[in-house]
Amino acid sequence: MSYLLSFIIEIIGILTGLFYVIMGVTKYGLWAGITINGGFMPAVCGGLVSILCVLQIITKIKKGVKPDTFDPKAMVPVAAMVLILVCNALIGLLPACMAIAFLWIKFIEKYSWKTSLVVTVILYLATYGIFKLWLNVPFPTGLIGELL
Repeated sequence: MSYLLSFIIEIIGILTGLFYVIMGVTKYGLWAGITINGGFMPAVCGGLVSILCVLQIITKIKKGVKPDTFDPKAMVPVAAMVLILVCNALIGLLPACMAIAFLWIKFIEKYSWKTSLVVTVILYLATYGIFKLWLNVPFPTGLIGELL
């Protein structure tokens, strides 16, 4: 069982990649006339992730890699991503990402409050300027944004 757990990330990668290939091909389609359709990039990227994960499993088996011990610190980025998803639903994508970036800089990287705040403000201004003002990309506003 512990030997199988050493491949858990690769197995999750294969399943996730296959999910995006299937969704890209069946739900969004690959081609629309002579141009690519909305499912092209998810299908390509999902296929690449699946292939690379299979190759990683083969490499581990050939090298006889022993199961690694689990380091709980490795789950911090996963927890941050889950927190962004939860906060996205509540306060919107941009504020959620900025809040998590601030918390990461302050508590994980251990910078001062001032440095953390300055970097977060610069990150916010750059992200807002590039994506909202220049490229006109709409950000999800979340439940609070919808109520306002």
